[in-house]
Amino acid sequence: MKAYEIINYLENYFPLELQMDFDCCGLQIGNRNKEIKKVYIALNADNETLQACIEQDCQMLITHHPFLLEKIKNMDVNEHQGYFISLAMRHDIVVYSLHTCLDRGQNGISMNDWLVNQLGVHDVECYDHYEVGKKAILNQPMEGHTFIKKVKEIFHLEHVKYSKNTNKIIEKIAICGGSAADDLEILADQVDCYITGDSKYRHAKYAIDHDCLLIDPGHHLEVIFEKELQKLLDNLPIDTQIHESKDYFKYE
Repeated sequence: MKAYEIINYLENYFPLELQMDFDCCGLQIGNRNKEIKKVYIALNADNETLQACIEQDCQMLITHHPFLLEKIKNMDVNEHQGYFISLAMRHDIVVYSLHTCLDRGQNGISMNDWLVNQLGVHDVECYDHYEVGKKAILNQPMEGHTFIKKVKEIFHLEHVKYSKNTNKIIEKIAICGGSAADDLEILADQVDCYITGDSKYRHAKYAIDHDCLLIDPGHHLEVIFEKELQKLLDNLPIDTQIHESKDYFKYE
């Protein structure tokens, strides 16, 4: 297939007009007319995933987080940005990213639809006017500590941080992959528990003050992108491989 055919297929699900104002989705580097036999799927567009893409004889790297989201200051090949661009161009790799197009999604296919449906829920709906975050009702309500264990088990997490108000029954939940802790202000009185990454001390206090359990599994929760996007691309006559990305952080 040509790269543009894969791009058109993905943009039927995640049109570029869905991207947020700050974002830079779509083609990052490369030739739309490049013949693609094998696609490498990774959460991040960085030197590690690009090198792996090349080593696995893939012609296209598709990521969630865009390379061009970070402002390019120069093209010095001794710096990480210049090196990435130079390496992609030398090996004729097409780099394409989805990010907030996929975060928003449509027709029940989005980052947070994927995440919330892992938890055994019904009555899924958007909780914000951007149509990114999701809220739902657990099929089986449970005590806070039990739900924390479930989140760790479902998403294969060794560590999460959470607010100390765990002695409550969790039935109504909300989730937003990535970084959306400020959404607590609109959710705390609507749900029993909110799951998101990159929370701060003040968010935990707010959660406690409003009796809403806050669970922070980290930004890396979005790694679900890799396997779910692979499923979407299974409909195309190409081979795919996922990176199985690890968190940028280490925990002890």
